[in-house]
Amino acid sequence: MAAAGGTAVRAMGNDALIVKWNKFSKAYSAVMEQWSWPSYASLVSATGLPVLDGSGLASWKHLDAAKAPSSSGKRPPLVLDVGCGPGSHSLELARMHPGLRILATDLSEGMIELARSRAAGVDNIAFAVASADSEEVAARGLATVAAGSVLAGEHVSDPMSEALRVPGGEGALLADAAIANLVMQIVPDTLAAFQGVGASLRPGAPFAFAVWGDRSRSALFTALPGALRSLEISGLEAMQAEVAEAAATTRSGFHLEADVPRVKRLLAEAGFGPVSTWTTELPMPGGPVLSAQDGAARLIDLIPANSELAARVHKEGGDEARAALTRALEGRVQALMDEDAVLGLHVRVYVAAKRG
Repeated sequence: MAAAGGTAVRAMGNDALIVKWNKFSKAYSAVMEQWSWPSYASLVSATGLPVLDGSGLASWKHLDAAKAPSSSGKRPPLVLDVGCGPGSHSLELARMHPGLRILATDLSEGMIELARSRAAGVDNIAFAVASADSEEVAARGLATVAAGSVLAGEHVSDPMSEALRVPGGEGALLADAAIANLVMQIVPDTLAAFQGVGASLRPGAPFAFAVWGDRSRSALFTALPGALRSLEISGLEAMQAEVAEAAATTRSGFHLEADVPRVKRLLAEAGFGPVSTWTTELPMPGGPVLSAQDGAARLIDLIPANSELAARVHKEGGDEARAALTRALEGRVQALMDEDAVLGLHVRVYVAAKRG
């Protein structure tokens, strides 16, 4: 892939992603994980799994075994959760719907350690460190690879031990649904990841995933870098050049939105179809934005990558540079508020079924 002017653009590799998310795991867990619940819940709904409402009631489509797995005589439905992060959403689903069996995976050992530390008393879920796009996963299926890791370790309950064993002991482990919340845009090899999920699903099973959408409607991750680029302060030139170079040569988190037809083609190549897609918005954490100052402060304080960038501006440019960055960011937030724009992340959702 190449950017304007022929500059080569590369995806961040899995090794770099592991370092990044291990580093940010605790900060993300403390601030960001509940922010993404609305998109996760929409994926749960879109797959035909329980639709949650304020009363805790659930409606079911085709997964009747989940109503009473102990008495139905059927194998409880298995859900594959790809890129589960620190596990809060997966655990919420598991606690509210004990008839499900959930196999949750993430590339980051730090994230999985956090998830397992929270799972005491929840016996219908298992967590595994696994890359969604490795050659082994593309060939054997993410569920099979992750289940093998779980069964070989010490972090498995009796219900999950039963759920993760292939009936008859041969072939691939096939799940009844798969979800991936805000992770497919960072996977280095999109097709391999789709193939790994596809190899993990029974025919007809749904796969729902959400990814970053329109960059121009995603101030959560774009406003502060934009404010940094606008500064004209002595001492920041080298940093600005470095940030600009990284942006020009590293694949954007918004790359899938740039070619929605290509995503549909990759899904078809991986054995999915038909495909439905729509967009939604995730507002920034912390509730309504009360002022430009409030919005700018939250963009810096609540987003780990933004906090790191702002700290570097202060280190290299001092108080003046940090104050100038804040003012520039406040101006951008005010402009968005004047347009009644959502100060958050634009999200695209895809839902497709595994072809038989």
